Amino acid sequence: MRILITNDDGINSVGLRTAADTLCVKHDVYVIAPESQRSATGHGISVHSPLRYRKLDSGGCRLRIAVDGTPADCVKLAALYFMKNGLPDLVISGINEGSNVGSDVIYSGTVSAALEGAYMGIRSMAVSNSDRSFTDGYALAAKFIAENLDALTAVRMPDYTALNINYPACKHTGVSVVPVGKNRYSDMFAEVGENMLKISGEPLGEETDNNTDVSQIARGHITVSPVTLDMNDYALLARLKEEFPL
Repeated sequence: MRILITNDDGINSVGLRTAADTLCVKHDVYVIAPESQRSATGHGISVHSPLRYRKLDSGGCRLRIAVDGTPADCVKLAALYFMKNGLPDLVISGINEGSNVGSDVIYSGTVSAALEGAYMGIRSMAVSNSDRSFTDGYALAAKFIAENLDALTAVRMPDYTALNINYPACKHTGVSVVPVGKNRYSDMFAEVGENMLKISGEPLGEETDNNTDVSQIARGHITVSPVTLDMNDYALLARLKEEFPL
């Protein structure tokens, strides 16, 4: 299988290296990733400036390129330039250093890279180690993906949809296929210099719905959640058509 690996933590991150080293044993792995930390960049792309890139030692992969751009940029570059004559069968974004559950997916560069792959018609998944201090989590997450790759890629996926997979902060006790939940933070800005503000915050309580990625990751389960670029609220759309006076 031809696999493109990217991320938002940068090409030298432990999660990306672990995923690439694990998967290149049996697959053709291409690594195209940001050259530096790009977490929480969401689905941004670079349209106002050229993208600089550096080819690095492949390190056992077919190709390894660092890009001065966003995670979504990297997927576009792969599909439209570096791999245009042989598109990847699969895009894996990660393994992220920290969780991407609940409302975090709104901001996540990791999830956005997977969704960019789905947008371009390539089967895609985002993979995260929910606690970066649980260093074994990277290898365990990579092992789970490698051992279950056939099953994960056999599922028929709707257009513009990717899988969001999170590994818990311990050796997992199960696998839960669940929707993305909701989590909120006590966001605030603090002054850190003249005319300079920095955001920070802590989680506000626990998810009340037990059947979401937020609650199940806390219970030690691997979570698998389909996420999509289709942002339509179809129930409200139908109601508006009935109720809105035209």
